[in-house]
Amino acid sequence: MSEPRNDNNLTEEPRTSDEPDLSEQGGAVAQEAAPTATDAESDRPSDELTQARAERDEALNRLARVQADFANARRRLEADTEQRLQFANSTLIKALLPVIDNWERALAVDPEKTDTAAVLKGLQVVHDQMMDVLARQNVEVIAPAEGEPFDPSRHEAVMQQESDKYPELSVLQTLQRGYALHGRTLRPASVVVSKPR
Repeated sequence: MSEPRNDNNLTEEPRTSDEPDLSEQGGAVAQEAAPTATDAESDRPSDELTQARAERDEALNRLARVQADFANARRRLEADTEQRLQFANSTLIKALLPVIDNWERALAVDPEKTDTAAVLKGLQVVHDQMMDVLARQNVEVIAPAEGEPFDPSRHEAVMQQESDKYPELSVLQTLQRGYALHGRTLRPASVVVSKPR
């Protein structure tokens, strides 16, 4: 059997002068908190996180400003477009006002005091004035000549007639003139086209 252990029999090893006396400090180890490399490294992630959050907040603020600027620009563009559409024909309408004035003067004439030739001459003047206004607005008359090849982008065939004089699908007659604006057909010319016998 082994002998019971007696803690009193433990011998203390002699202390060197460099070692602190732990018994004098109440058993607590009093170490001065000297900054270590691990303390500096543990502060660094916190600083980086704070900086990253600040950068994120700044980026979000910039994004919000850009979105607000974009929304304002879009509203201005929509308002400008709507206004442009409302007044798109103002130049044409202003140009037509003198034509309307002439029509009103012609209608105001007493029919018993004018002859037919004078009325026809007045109508021709108003017609010429109207065509001049349209030409200044880049409106082109589509009036194909007899024998001209049929063009489906500018002509509408409403009838076909047999013809020995012209090849198939040639314009024989223009029933109603067409009109184009800046080269785009507004209304095709109504024409009679040839077909073989």
